[in-house]
Amino acid sequence: MVTSKTRKKTVRRLPRNFHKSFIPERRFIHALLRFAAGRGAGTIQEIAEATGIPTGVSSGKVAPTIDYCRAMGLFTLPEERSAIKRPELTAFGRVVLLEDPYLKTEITQWLAHLNLCGEENGAEVWYQTFWNGAARLGPVFERESLENWLASICNTKTGGLIGPLISMYQEDASFAICGALTENGKQISRHTMAIHSEFVWGYAAWLLSTIERIAPHGEQVTLPQIEKACGWRILTGWTSADSDRALSLIERKGAISIDRHMQPWILRAKESAANAWRLLFSDMI
Repeated sequence: MVTSKTRKKTVRRLPRNFHKSFIPERRFIHALLRFAAGRGAGTIQEIAEATGIPTGVSSGKVAPTIDYCRAMGLFTLPEERSAIKRPELTAFGRVVLLEDPYLKTEITQWLAHLNLCGEENGAEVWYQTFWNGAARLGPVFERESLENWLASICNTKTGGLIGPLISMYQEDASFAICGALTENGKQISRHTMAIHSEFVWGYAAWLLSTIERIAPHGEQVTLPQIEKACGWRILTGWTSADSDRALSLIERKGAISIDRHMQPWILRAKESAANAWRLLFSDMI
């Protein structure tokens, strides 16, 4: 079984102002995925010209969209600090480009959202809101409470820290289908990821990617280890019963085995994450 000392986390979350106040627009994400699929490479200006994503001399949407895509797990940037950006599609990004190129489905948006909130490779404000601050903020909170929490955790003054975090989930051009957050008057509500039979390979792919990351040699892992690595319940908003149901559905697909005789439960991968990503949309009608 994998031990807590087996692997050290490498935290490289995007800084709180990486987005330059721009929401992630699905049409621009699509343009970058196509650019990556064509093995494109170039400066920010060259990518703007090749994709049609607007940019300027000092600001624009190319750099933030590249960062969103990387944090959403859609592609990697092998040489992030280089002026020449050469994005490489991940297994997730590849199947999205083929099957859901404009990120219109609920499962695609949720999986991208979960990655964006990740502790290691996500974005700071999303991580602090949906993961680290989830218990403190609760499922319903006010904008002022969120602003104060972000200011305290980021050790800076309040004002402007929320950025496009909330509007992202309200705009049809962005991630309204996911709707992880909604705002009604002064109240902001966090929403739970739905459990549907047609989404099971999506849950499986996210889970197996986590298992491969923390147990690269095929070791068994416990549910608390999975929770610590990816926020299995805290990011989805699932109850213990919800989690058990999702795991049982994944098990029935033959993707994992679960030892329920042990407490906490022990899991072992029986399928590769790469194959699970390929099957992401296989049950969709």
